[in-house]
Amino acid sequence: MPRWLAIGTAPGWDDPKKFRAELDDTREWRVDPRTTVTTVYALGDGRLLAECHGTRQEDFEAWLKKKGWKVETVQPIKLLAKTGSIWEVR
Repeated sequence: MPRWLAIGTAPGWDDPKKFRAELDDTREWRVDPRTTVTTVYALGDGRLLAECHGTRQEDFEAWLKKKGWKVETVQPIKLLAKTGSIWEVR
C-alpha cells in the first residue's frame, strides 16, 4: 500500500493540549476505510511530520487541509528501514 510523508505546520500544534485534542480520538486517524494517518511528529522547530498509508494521496491531502496544516510538501515514501527491516514501498 502506498505511503506518504507530509511536512508542514499547523497553528497551535506545538502545544501538547492542542496536539492531544487534535489526535486523541482514533477517528481522527482514519481518513476513510482504506486510508490511515499512522504517525505524527511535532518537531522542535515547530514543524510537523505525518505519515499516511492509503490508496490515494488526495485523501491524505484532504485530511491535512481539514486539520489546518500549512503543508510544505507531501512526498511518497520510496524506501523504509525500521528496526533492522528494509522495505521497498509501492
